[in-house]
Amino acid sequence: MKDVGIGFPPIKIDSGEEVHIITGVSGELMKIDRNLQSIGKVVMPFPSRITSSAIIDEKWVGIWIEEEIRQGRMAALNIGEEWLDGVSKAELRINNGLAIHPNSNIWSQYLDILPTALAEINNTICFASNKGIYRIDSDSKEIWRTENPKWEEIKLGGDQIIGFADSEEGLIAISQAGGIAIFDEEGILKEKRVINLPELITGFTFEKELGLFLKLNGKYIATMENIRDIPAIHRNKGPVYHAISKDSEWTWTGWRHDGKISSGKITTKSRNDIGVGIIGDNILTNNGEWDKIRI
Repeated sequence: MKDVGIGFPPIKIDSGEEVHIITGVSGELMKIDRNLQSIGKVVMPFPSRITSSAIIDEKWVGIWIEEEIRQGRMAALNIGEEWLDGVSKAELRINNGLAIHPNSNIWSQYLDILPTALAEINNTICFASNKGIYRIDSDSKEIWRTENPKWEEIKLGGDQIIGFADSEEGLIAISQAGGIAIFDEEGILKEKRVINLPELITGFTFEKELGLFLKLNGKYIATMENIRDIPAIHRNKGPVYHAISKDSEWTWTGWRHDGKISSGKITTKSRNDIGVGIIGDNILTNNGEWDKIRI
């Protein structure tokens, strides 16, 4: 199935129960339903790229970073309401941006830190920064904050947390270089370890049934049924951009291929474009078109 497309190059899909939010490379936002039909118009609430986002409590929460003037925003938008365009990049520069926030926001905060790895965890939000790890509620009230874990074995300069997940063991935080930390409900560090991988981690997906799917930055992926396991390393056709649990198996799309793991064996099928996101049996490609999954 080929489609007329969404009209802009996408980088990510955040999926809720009824609505999916597509993020574009320049900060575009588009709401679609489960049938891939648009809800409202494509908007740009703030004129900068969106670096992290998640859906929580009928809200979409995003982080915008404008490198030129070294400013950022974290804001929530009500999914059930119409979203509107914000100011232009020129207006942001002229006003130095301090009083300008994403349009249509429920709440918005000026950032003097650069958050990463924003994730929804049990109807709260977790994110990391160079100043520590934070957990807030959907109204932006702080629940706790804690120091960033340090792994003595990791010598990589600039290593940072790239994601969070909720597991039976506690709140999991994973870093680019393979650092794993587990926190309790109060943000107290319970344990930490380092896993050995052939490449840096660019992101991961966690499902209680399957465990962890680790996206690496080259020709490998890794899986772990339990957070304390030794990872299983799999050679792959290229980087993975979105992985989901489908029919109790890991299924993904990425750099010019779709793939899946069944009984420990990888199967891939080539595509001419780059898969950015998966909704059901549909792939959103980097050129903004819909296609059926190849695998």
